[in-house]
Amino acid sequence: MKLHGLALIGYLIAVVSCKAIEECQENEPFTCRNTDQLSRKNFPKDFIFGVASAAYQACYKPTIFDVEGDRGRGLNVWDGFTHRYPEKGGSDLGNGDTTCESYKRWQKDIDIIDELNATGYRFSFAWSRIIPKGKVSRGVNKGGLEYYHKLIDGLIAKNITPFVTLFHWDLPQTLQDEYEGFLNRTVIDDFRDYADLCFKEFGGKVKNWITINQLYTVPTRGYAIGTDAPGRCSPEVDERCYGGNSSTEPLYSCT
Repeated sequence: MKLHGLALIGYLIAVVSCKAIEECQENEPFTCRNTDQLSRKNFPKDFIFGVASAAYQACYKPTIFDVEGDRGRGLNVWDGFTHRYPEKGGSDLGNGDTTCESYKRWQKDIDIIDELNATGYRFSFAWSRIIPKGKVSRGVNKGGLEYYHKLIDGLIAKNITPFVTLFHWDLPQTLQDEYEGFLNRTVIDDFRDYADLCFKEFGGKVKNWITINQLYTVPTRGYAIGTDAPGRCSPEVDERCYGGNSSTEPLYSCT
């Protein structure tokens, strides 16, 4: 099937023991390696098969922000990182300026998910789309909220359960510039305000929340070896890092 929308990554939301399935026991010696024998009937009726995406990887490039409703988003640390270190974006020097544009094609994406017979969609909110300047006190993007409401409503209408990740590594760039992001405990208050806003705005529709995607990635790849945003590390680890201390900053960034 040709996919014209977002990059969809199949994933399982629960782990099922093969031996606990009656059919597995009847067909011994059956193991989970016999995938050609697996089908949905091997799983509980309420088992969720789904797809997943991340905001920076799937949505549209940032645009100039207007608090009154322009549907752009503010810059995040991956925008800054991929432009500062284009060679770290891969052999094609890639960045997220133009992606598969799920922001524009969300209806088509939902149709694709439905065609796959998936019953769950795990996606992330872009902090900088909802709060382009990082702090709630500096303004909330009404257009960003409207976009996520439409996406969530569209999923529910197709009986696709939304799973929302609050943070998939895309800290607003303004907070990185202002106080070095996760190296400063001020980020705790700003993230709390962002999370509170999301829960109040979408909590009536979304019942499954993921706080941070792969918590270890930011301190290790972002602050220890500098291969991910914000790209900090000690010079002896990678002299291209714009600053950092690989011995201490990974600890500071997660405490």
